[in-house]
Amino acid sequence: MRILHVTSHLNVGGITTYVVNLSRALAARGHQVTVASGGGTHEGRLRDAGIPHWRAPLAVSAEFSPQAAWACRGLSRMLSASPVDVIHAHTRTAQVAAAWLSRRHRIPYVTTWHGFFRRRLSRRWWPCTGAMTIAISEPVAAHLRDVFRVPPERIRMIPHGVDAARFEQPVAPAELQRMRAQLRLPPDGPVVGTMARLVPSKGVDRLLEAFGHVRAKIPQARFVVVGDGAERARLEQHAARLELSSSVRFAGTMPDTRAILSLMDVFVFMPATEEGFGLSLLEAMASGRPIVAVRRGGGASWVLDRAQEEMLVVEPEPARIGEAVAGLLRDVGEQARLSSRARQAATSTYDFARVVEQVEAVYRTAAWSLEPGAWK
Repeated sequence: MRILHVTSHLNVGGITTYVVNLSRALAARGHQVTVASGGGTHEGRLRDAGIPHWRAPLAVSAEFSPQAAWACRGLSRMLSASPVDVIHAHTRTAQVAAAWLSRRHRIPYVTTWHGFFRRRLSRRWWPCTGAMTIAISEPVAAHLRDVFRVPPERIRMIPHGVDAARFEQPVAPAELQRMRAQLRLPPDGPVVGTMARLVPSKGVDRLLEAFGHVRAKIPQARFVVVGDGAERARLEQHAARLELSSSVRFAGTMPDTRAILSLMDVFVFMPATEEGFGLSLLEAMASGRPIVAVRRGGGASWVLDRAQEEMLVVEPEPARIGEAVAGLLRDVGEQARLSSRARQAATSTYDFARVVEQVEAVYRTAAWSLEPGAWK
């Protein structure tokens, strides 16, 4: 099957990871896969897998902007020269583009909803949900049914997955030592970590406050924040106000998260206020990290409710988070138990091969449809 993935950009983030991993897996299964986006740091991973990338100005917040219209025209020319059997859109701008291209070229399209959308007027008039719509969690599926009135028969709930085998590969000791030196971490001593975009909705400021409680009990502990964003300068200032600058490291973006996860004795998962799922949680599980997860965010709470045996789940108050992290750092036996349970769940429940097979089934259903679903 010839497949075109459309997304806003290929910079570090959960949607990008999903698109790249899915594209590579589909290509490995014999499909002809192309990705269209505004480009970004993960283009190299596509290039290494031999997957063509069509650059188009899709990295815009307004789906009906002149840049988006220009992107549609450019993609239309590319599709005329290189037709596909199905289009798969992953962001709001990509959904609108896919709907227009579907109608223009009579190609069925599907969408993945990676989270929750506000019910703006433009989204009510042009929901652009496709011939089939993939929801990454049951709360997202309910959001599609209840808010956007998508018929249940056009929704498939396919939770995120992770390439568990890749994260089980050990990281060379020399690489871990290099990373410790790069982050100015001591040769030993406990490391607490998180991975998130540094935006207000992710609540990293609360994690900094929680780490203050950890350090009060375990002074040698260090906190590593992996990720970047508009809030980084403010969060660094917040760490300074909390007198944590000497113990907190802002690592920036790291496309290969396997190595940095290996440094963490405890991973803290703080979902966004409206988190559809939380891909960093799955990567931490696949890495066998003992996890303290904070209960908030519709989709993420659903995930946590399904994983009570794999991690400690706490309420979002900094003191409660800090108490749970400090207790886990002191309990080696509990660390080992949670590590084993998390890795087992990542392998048995969230293996990415399941995602690929279920997405293929969605493509077949959409391709068999006589009506491409344009502007649905």
